Amino acid sequence: MSLGSLLLLGGVGYWYVFVEGAPQFDPPAINEAGTGMTFQLQDFQSLAMGQTRQYGLVLPPDYDKNPQKRYPVIFFLHGGHDDGRAWVDKYGLIPVLHQLHQSGKLPPSTIITPDGNDLRGSSPL
Repeated sequence: MSLGSLLLLGGVGYWYVFVEGAPQFDPPAINEAGTGMTFQLQDFQSLAMGQTRQYGLVLPPDYDKNPQKRYPVIFFLHGGHDDGRAWVDKYGLIPVLHQLHQSGKLPPSTIITPDGNDLRGSSPL
């Protein structure tokens, strides 16, 4: 393989992982229907990062009907270059949570998926 081919392959790989965020060709279905859960993105002003950031919020079934009920809060942190939607879009979080709720292995919980990507970039090396 020539040096030019290696550089081209490396450039395409870098773009795919670090620019496009390694999108999946077969992402899982978000599939909120029938679970009673809702997913939404919210904004907040991050003092640590000095800018407005987003976080994903997954609310348990019947959350709106129980305003006084307290729910456990679980934070799901993404890796590398993902964002607040990654756990739902790439990893199919909602169907998994639904199965855990149905089986009694996890009580209905509030899930927060913060966007911690500081956009500094990194190297796979």
